[in-house]
Amino acid sequence: MPRFAYKVRDKKGALVSGEAEASTLVAMQEDLFRQGMIPLTVREVKPGGLSAASLLWWTQRVSPEDLMVFTRQFHTLFRAGVSMDTILATLSKQAQSKVLRTALSRIRSDIANGESLNRAFSRHPRVFNDLYVSMLAAGEEAGILEQTLSELAKLIEKEDSIHRNIKSATLYPKIVLVVLIGSVVILMTFVIPKFQTFYGHYSAELPLPTQIMITTSNVVRRFWWIVGAAVIGSWILYRRYYATRTGRFQIDTLRFKFPVFGELNKKVANSRFGHILAALYKSGLPMPRSLEVVATVIGNEAYALEVRMIRDAIQKGSTLSSAMLQQSYFSPVMVETTAVGERTGALDEMLMAVADHYELEVSHTIKNLTTLLEPIMLVGIFGVVAVMALAIFLPIWNMSRVVGGV
Repeated sequence: MPRFAYKVRDKKGALVSGEAEASTLVAMQEDLFRQGMIPLTVREVKPGGLSAASLLWWTQRVSPEDLMVFTRQFHTLFRAGVSMDTILATLSKQAQSKVLRTALSRIRSDIANGESLNRAFSRHPRVFNDLYVSMLAAGEEAGILEQTLSELAKLIEKEDSIHRNIKSATLYPKIVLVVLIGSVVILMTFVIPKFQTFYGHYSAELPLPTQIMITTSNVVRRFWWIVGAAVIGSWILYRRYYATRTGRFQIDTLRFKFPVFGELNKKVANSRFGHILAALYKSGLPMPRSLEVVATVIGNEAYALEVRMIRDAIQKGSTLSSAMLQQSYFSPVMVETTAVGERTGALDEMLMAVADHYELEVSHTIKNLTTLLEPIMLVGIFGVVAVMALAIFLPIWNMSRVVGGV
């Protein structure tokens, strides 16, 4: 569905900007009018493009921690019997994120105008994703909103914990990589030119590694702006390609094939699949719709494609475990556990159990990530050091030939 960036005046006359999805430009304008807004500008945001509104959202995103705290507080107040209007008013006042405060104020206004809870939340996809809205809708419809909010808070906490652990475990390799790149840049900029001056006094032919290093140094020093533009341009092209469905699928497929990180990505995806599907199914959402939501929020297009294929198979009469067996990213442990859950009528419990199993495997892999990456880092560092040493010291080792026997 197309996205539109808008600037509007709200009921109090304040200027509000943001982005939202709608079928057409006219539908977006009508949607804003129904909310009591006066549209000033509304334009479609092209995929991969940047707008002032999108930049604002990227600099003011709602963190998982803020969303988790909000959901827990929402659950506590709802469980205490506080009215929805009072809940939203209270939480919007104490929210740390400005974006979250603005979203809650508009949600409160929409609900006061007769909108359903999930419909009001769905108007803010950058804050509350499809998973959040779908679980709210299921909980609201089934009359188990209290339980749904509790499950949502736990789910957000688990996801945030996994992401934090991965970031923490990859910090050391990132530091090593940055130091290595910095060292190479310093050598290219300051050290190699001095060797070039020294070798320039002699007419002897320099070894090939030294010639390559001197040429590279000259290019970097003289045409650094071209090098910088090439790096930035490559990054922009990568982002634009990844914004396409084909590019996202191909890159996400490669992520499952990387050494060390490939298996880790599979375990993270399986853990997320189990947790999310269990929470949605437990909330009363039909299995095909639950799988559709999982595919939307799983975060990997290659894995999402298999989830959609499972959904299609279920709609044709297959069981979940049988459909999973036909795919490549679901391990025998997950398939067998799912089959047991289907036979015993405790599918949500079995999905949660296998998700917890993969979460433990993820934690174990993350704890040993540095050990697993050490061989790769050592090979990389040794390769760079060897090339630099050969380029710098090979002429010195052959000094008798380079200086003409002096």
